[in-house]
Amino acid sequence: MSKNTKRQRPSTAKAAPRQETSTHEGSVKQGKKKRPLIVKKRKHPNWPVTALAGGGMMLTLYLTLTVWFGEVPLYCAQGSPCDIVQQSRWGTFLGMPTAFWGFLTYAALAFIGFKVRSPERHWKAAWIVSLVGVGYSIYLTLVSHFVIDALCPYCLVSLSIMMAICGVIMTQRPEGMKDFKLRPWVTQTVVAALIIIGGMHLHYSGVFNPAAGPEDPYLKGLATHLAQEGAVFYGTFW
Repeated sequence: MSKNTKRQRPSTAKAAPRQETSTHEGSVKQGKKKRPLIVKKRKHPNWPVTALAGGGMMLTLYLTLTVWFGEVPLYCAQGSPCDIVQQSRWGTFLGMPTAFWGFLTYAALAFIGFKVRSPERHWKAAWIVSLVGVGYSIYLTLVSHFVIDALCPYCLVSLSIMMAICGVIMTQRPEGMKDFKLRPWVTQTVVAALIIIGGMHLHYSGVFNPAAGPEDPYLKGLATHLAQEGAVFYGTFW
């Protein structure tokens, strides 16, 4: 009995250090837990977004001014695909040139890129504005191709700029945004953008304003016939 007791003592003595080691390893693992990321304020403007938006502003401002001053944009001669698109009912929205609304969209993106420094507000605002801009540009491009059967090079350039801005913003999503889930956010913003573009489509369809909708085929044919015949209207007011 005494010999067995003596043999068992070393085994219990060796077990104690193992327990201490495991306890020490557990404390080390607890100390290595991931700390929540802190989203730091931007120190500099978002130059890629600001530069691209500035280019879009110059393009759309040029197109807007040509409409207001009755000029013809370069490479947009009468009867050209560009002219056909500009003269269609999709060339204006709410009484203003479509390019004017594009200018406001690019101006908003330039302001966000240059002025808004909070990473979360910066990214969310830029994402929403660029998403609506891309959706509207794609809508107009599809209409130009399938309905008007003419493509405007200026519109294609604007679409490329807007898609580039949206692509840059997608790669700049800040990490560590509080209570942020990417998939629900993308779903909600895409649905909102589709609703906005759907409302614009209803406007162009004449639902809200018949004058903005399709032309009456009879009146259009009559106007074309009178123009070909060189008809002149004479009237007298008493």
